[in-house]
Amino acid sequence: MIIDFFANLSQDDSDTSTLEHVITQYHQSIATKDKEKTGEIREKWKIDNMSEKIDTRSNSLFGLIQYPEIDLSCLTEYSFVLQFKFTLKKSYISRDEQNFHIIDNPIRKDRVFGLPYVAPSSWKGSLKAALWQLGHKADDEEMRRIFGNERTAKEQEIIRAGRLHIFPTFFTNKSLEIINPHDRERRVGTVPIFMESVPADTSGLFTLLYVPFDLIGKEEIVTKKQIVEDIQLISSGLNAMFMDYGFGAKTSSGYGIAKQDVTDGAITLKACNIETSPKDMENRHLPEEAFKKYLNEDGSVKDEFIGSGEAGLLSNKQYGEKTQPMDKGYRDEFKEFRRLYGKYGELWQKSLQSEDTTADEWPIWRFTNFKKLIELGGDIQKSFNSQESLQ
Repeated sequence: MIIDFFANLSQDDSDTSTLEHVITQYHQSIATKDKEKTGEIREKWKIDNMSEKIDTRSNSLFGLIQYPEIDLSCLTEYSFVLQFKFTLKKSYISRDEQNFHIIDNPIRKDRVFGLPYVAPSSWKGSLKAALWQLGHKADDEEMRRIFGNERTAKEQEIIRAGRLHIFPTFFTNKSLEIINPHDRERRVGTVPIFMESVPADTSGLFTLLYVPFDLIGKEEIVTKKQIVEDIQLISSGLNAMFMDYGFGAKTSSGYGIAKQDVTDGAITLKACNIETSPKDMENRHLPEEAFKKYLNEDGSVKDEFIGSGEAGLLSNKQYGEKTQPMDKGYRDEFKEFRRLYGKYGELWQKSLQSEDTTADEWPIWRFTNFKKLIELGGDIQKSFNSQESLQ
C-alpha cells in the first residue's frame, strides 16, 4: 500500500522548497525504482545540508532559544534554578523519531519548528549515566531523591518522584557527519555513512530546576544538609557529563562533549537572609574603568567602534583611520578591549544593566566554567554556616 501511495503521488503536488516534500519525492523515487532520481535527490540534499544555520527569528518569539522564565517565589523553600550557556567541543548526535528521511541517521528535531534539540528525558538519562560512571548507583538514597525511583521498583517505601526537572535545549545549527567504516583486510572505506548532527562550536542553553517538595516540615539542619549534598552531586554529574562522558549518541567516540567555559552560569536559590560570597561578585566580569569609554551605559559598544574586526569591532586599520583623530584611547588598549569584549561582552552588558536595578530577590552564585560550578556547593555551605552564626 505504501508503494502504491508513492507511485500514484502526482509530481505536481510536491513543493521542492520544503523538506517534507523533498523526502516524499525521495521515497517516491525509491518506490518506483527510479535509481537516477533517487541518487540525484540524495546528493543534492547532502550538499544543501552539510552545514545549515537555521533561521530562528520567528521561533525566538516562542522562547525556544531563550532561558525559560521560572518564578521561584511560588515554589518551596530551597528550590533552585541552575542555568548556563554551553558550547559544543565536538558534534552532538541523536536519533530522530521520524520514520521517513533521506538518510538513515537523522538527528532528533522538534516536530513543530524542526529545530534539533535535547529532550528533558535525554538530559536526565545522560546525567544519570555520568553519575553512574562516578560510582553513584540508581538505588542510592541521593540518586532516588534527585531522579525518583527506578521503574522496576515495587516497594511502596521507595516509590517517589524526583526533585529534578530539566528543560529541553534547542540548537540553531545543523550539519552532517560522515563515518566511513574500513574493511579490516583492505583497510579502505567502502560505504560512507551520513549522520545528521549539531556541529562543534554551536551553543545551547541548559536549565535545571530543583524542587525539594518532600522536605516541607523537616528540620532546618536536615534540609540544608540535603540541599548542599544534592547541589554537589548535580554539579559533579554535570561536569562529568559535559566534559568527560558526553550526551546523546556515540558518546564513546567522543561526541556530545562541551568546552570548559560557559556563559551566564548561575545558581539561583530560594532562601531568605542568605549572603552570597565575595567570589560571586568577582564573576560578574565588570569591564575595567578604562574600557567604559568604548561602551554605552547599557554595556553595548558605541557606534563609532563597531567595524569588521574581531567581535564585530573596529579592525586595527579601521581604528587607526577612524579613531586616532578622535583621541579615543591608545591602539594597544583598544586591542585588549576588543579581545576581552569578544569573551565577556555579554556578561559586561548584563552586569552594567543590573548595576542600577534593585537587588536580586534571591541569592545568586555565578560561575564561568564547570570547575567553578563544582566549587559552588562549598560556597553555598559557607553561606548557610554564616547565616547560622548570625542567628
